[in-house]
Amino acid sequence: MKKYILLDIDGVMVPANSWKPPELEADGFYRFSPVASEQLRWLLEKTAATIILTTSHRTRYSSLQWTELLRRRISAVKDVYTLEDVFNPSSAFYHPTGPVNGTGTIESQRNLHPVFTSSRLDDVVKWAEQFGKDDYVIIDDDPSLNLLPPSVKKHWVKTSPGIGLNDFAAATALSILTSGEV
Repeated sequence: MKKYILLDIDGVMVPANSWKPPELEADGFYRFSPVASEQLRWLLEKTAATIILTTSHRTRYSSLQWTELLRRRISAVKDVYTLEDVFNPSSAFYHPTGPVNGTGTIESQRNLHPVFTSSRLDDVVKWAEQFGKDDYVIIDDDPSLNLLPPSVKKHWVKTSPGIGLNDFAAATALSILTSGEV
């Protein structure tokens, strides 16, 4: 079964400290925390998961550019897609069939949270409707994800924005990704 990591950047790979602007790397993007980079490398080596970027930065680069950027920083990175790729018919990731795990239509889920439109919450719920049969983990610090349906929320590892992906969060993510294995 395929494994996916739905990955945020700010507050996960880049600690979000309001008193200190993030540093940039030579490639022009934010410097990742060394701890977060090491933990993501470890998690990818253990699972061979595909990364799905949920970050608000995801439209900054194409999936190919994101893949190259992340591979330069974390050797274990294989495939990187954005949420846009999932629902784009010209993308290699596109999956045209509707919800596969019996949670209802995208519209019915959106109606559960009518305040949110085009939000991270909606995007993650839509992704889970279509790919929820696969093993996945959501690594994100966004508090709006507290409103995830329980069947999706159990896949969420909430990071502390100022700390990001640490060893505890990575171990929790591994446990979620491998819970279906024998």
